[in-house]
Amino acid sequence: MNDDAQSSATAPHAAHEHPWKISDVVIFPLLALGLVAEWLWPTTLYVWRPVGLVVGLGLFVFGFWLINRAKRELDNAEQPSLPGEETTQLITTGPFARSRNPNYLGAAIAGMGGALAVDSGWLITTTLLSCLVLDFWMIRPEERYLAQKFPDGYTAYRERTRRWF
Repeated sequence: MNDDAQSSATAPHAAHEHPWKISDVVIFPLLALGLVAEWLWPTTLYVWRPVGLVVGLGLFVFGFWLINRAKRELDNAEQPSLPGEETTQLITTGPFARSRNPNYLGAAIAGMGGALAVDSGWLITTTLLSCLVLDFWMIRPEERYLAQKFPDGYTAYRERTRRWF
């Protein structure tokens, strides 16, 4: 590997140079597509709507709680919570002890909760598609970056902690 390739592989943004492009160009439009599809071709997931609303809102709140808890864990260790920023320490405590990606997991749970709360099969579908996009274009590059930055520590962490849940 030449020096340029080596330095770009270990650059602070090695996980993904422009992470917000993924959310701006793929994730948000997918969710918007789910809303439009629901408006054009309404779906009904369940017969007794109050249960879906309560369960959905509970999941929505729990998802945002998990995101906030993960962010606090990163803040306490003085690590960035936004993707694409350089990491100086591997965080394996708090919600990171149960999931290697509690921020993304929280977003997925909140998305599914919102879809259940509004009784939308389309939003469930586009939330699941968004999770696939996150997995391949955000999480996997981050994992390669962390494995390179913390070779021994990340390997042990990956062996004992699941990617999602």
